[in-house]
Amino acid sequence: MIPDRYTTRRIRARYIKALNAIPLPVRRTDPPDAALPIDLAGLPVLATETIDERPVQFSLVLGQTRLRLTFTGTRPSLIGSVVNLDTANPRLVIAEPAHTEWALANEPALIHHAVRTWQTNTSTGDR
Repeated sequence: MIPDRYTTRRIRARYIKALNAIPLPVRRTDPPDAALPIDLAGLPVLATETIDERPVQFSLVLGQTRLRLTFTGTRPSLIGSVVNLDTANPRLVIAEPAHTEWALANEPALIHHAVRTWQTNTSTGDR
């Protein structure tokens, strides 16, 4: 029989081993991969565009029809997301109140670049 003082350690060790064995779709690389950069949330960055003199990263949210928008070099970095990219009416969802004014002023450009990035990276190639 295992003494009680060792069971917690063994359970924790098994749990950590199981977590490490889970295949994640994207893992953060250090140094960043030049072919497929990864943002701070572990999402692949599909494009970086300069909008109103500020670089904005467009990251793919796996399994959803949206792109996550973040600033590079600005804290807080999260702007929000452009959702409904598979429809005719995509829209901007602002997640960070500190960037609300800037995001609303640049909403058409953010949506335009998100739609272009989405179409470029998700084309089905039907021929």
